Amino acid sequence: MKKAVKKLLENIANLFKVKTILSLCVIITTCILTFNNVVSVEAFMAIASAIITYYFTKNEKEEK
Repeated sequence: MKKAVKKLLENIANLFKVKTILSLCVIITTCILTFNNVVSVEAFMAIASAIITYYFTKNEKEEK
């Protein structure tokens, strides 16, 4: 149980990394601009898929 809580806290701490914050800002901004018809849906999908692909394909290095 303690390991699960520790892992949860580590994951929450990782959310505050600069890359994550910037990526979330870009996604939120493009969502708002898409809903206001400033950015096309195709452009939003290209931006969102690029960011999501980056996060799911990057290799995590374990710190020791």
